[in-house]
Amino acid sequence: MSTGDPGASVRTFENIKPGPACPGLPGSHAETGFSEYEFRLLRDYIHDYCGIYFDESKAYTLSSRLAFRLRLLDISSYSEYYNYLKYNPRSKEEMEHLIPHLTNNETYFFREMEQINLFAGVLLKETLNKKRATGDRSIRIISCGCSSGEEALTLAMVLEESGLYAQGWDISITGVDIDRKVLEKASSGEYTSYSLRATEKERIERYFKKDGDKYVLDGRIRQKVTFVRGNITDLLALSEQKGADAIFCRNVLIYFSDPAIKKTAENFYETLSEGGHLMLGHSESLSRITDIFSTRRFPGTIVYQKLGR
Repeated sequence: MSTGDPGASVRTFENIKPGPACPGLPGSHAETGFSEYEFRLLRDYIHDYCGIYFDESKAYTLSSRLAFRLRLLDISSYSEYYNYLKYNPRSKEEMEHLIPHLTNNETYFFREMEQINLFAGVLLKETLNKKRATGDRSIRIISCGCSSGEEALTLAMVLEESGLYAQGWDISITGVDIDRKVLEKASSGEYTSYSLRATEKERIERYFKKDGDKYVLDGRIRQKVTFVRGNITDLLALSEQKGADAIFCRNVLIYFSDPAIKKTAENFYETLSEGGHLMLGHSESLSRITDIFSTRRFPGTIVYQKLGR
């Protein structure tokens, strides 16, 4: 087996054998090189690692995204690639390279503004009133699956405009993502006009400086967000953020299986403070997955609240 790592130890497969084309894969096994058994092995390995799930209808998508990594590693079959992931000392490093190819990191500033406005205009005020009653002057917000940072930084701008920073509130905004490369981009604070396509001109002029074809975020805003690498299906990855007042996890759970969504929702529940809110994407719902959250319905959006079990 050629793995691109001649010094790595290699173990043989157990029961890996050629098989028929996987259901959902157009074309024959000879055309795709992807047997049903190989698909299930790789699909389940990825799912166990990060919650991302490919059902049979997306088998061709998975094979095409994995093929890129096989070529780079000079690996000749999907079964050898599974062997590499399972036994090679560089498996963890390989998963870091693979993850960006499995999902769409599409994001931009001020996305799904109905929810952002609801947070700034209603939920934040509720939180502040509760905090003032107890003398607590801290706000904790997490952006999960933050990708290149646009959502977390949008929240920093919204809170800047609220005047809370100037009033001395202790505000923590944390962006969490499993992909190291997108976090590096988030930390750089450099974006293209595509990331700003929903941002008002006045905000672009206030918070960004044009540098060639890039827009560089004002350091005052960039410094208000901490970006950390973490797997949100693992509660340990969120342990330092416990007591959060709000969690944004929008357009992430669409890639997860129902069991992974349930586990992640439970992690969010444990991470949130009592009365804290969870914001999902407009196409995402917990209604058939778990009832641990109370559902709050507003015009144009739904949010979930932790109110005790």
